Amino acid sequence: MHWSIKLFIVLVVVFNIDVPNSYAAQNDSTAQNSTNINLTNLNAQFETTECALPCKKTSVANKKTTWWMWRTPTQVELRKANANNSEMWEMDENKQLSYQFLLHDEKRVIEYSHTDLTMLGMQTDMAKWQAITQLVTPQDLASMKKVSLKKQYQGLALTQYSGSLNGIKTDITWIDALQIPLSMTYVYPKQQLTVNLTQLNAKPENATTAEQLQTYQQVDYADIGDMEHSATAKIWLSKAHDAPGVHTYGHQH
Repeated sequence: MHWSIKLFIVLVVVFNIDVPNSYAAQNDSTAQNSTNINLTNLNAQFETTECALPCKKTSVANKKTTWWMWRTPTQVELRKANANNSEMWEMDENKQLSYQFLLHDEKRVIEYSHTDLTMLGMQTDMAKWQAITQLVTPQDLASMKKVSLKKQYQGLALTQYSGSLNGIKTDITWIDALQIPLSMTYVYPKQQLTVNLTQLNAKPENATTAEQLQTYQQVDYADIGDMEHSATAKIWLSKAHDAPGVHTYGHQH
């Protein structure tokens, strides 16, 4: 299924699904200066559903993806269900992003510095961090119609946001206390994309711990080019084709 609108980062990186929002073009000073004071620890399972309009919940043509987010105020890990890899983003005290691509079966991690991300043409500002950790930026929410809902989610207040992002009809049910959507729906002319929070405290044992990460072989992204002629490296690099800037059997400079 083809989605032509620029993606927000979490679904870009993890699922290659196009989602409309204004993040990519955002240079708002508010986004640059925002902090995540209210960003809480989160352990959640989501389900992303793509379907052709008119959507039928029981259609076998619907494409569904289950994935997890494990979030702290300074770090977030994203992993698809049954995937052998995951992605970890970290915001340091200078508000600079770094990134790690984890290959769990291989017990290896490709590390990307802030400079590496910049050289790859990837956004590294606060708006990107917000999109990764909250799935939508505060600036996008501020651009939409806001209505407080009477219903709650596990005792937590909900707010409904409705409007248009990049010309696409958008509805978001927002959990204020968790700073994460309960549901997000984007309606395109021929397709619909929905992201639903399906469970809190889901699969905490699957989250990568700092102790576990210390047992992985660490590889700097900048060094991968020197490995492209190694038969051993080619094997594990072939499993890292989803990592930014890395292609099967190495990458080109």
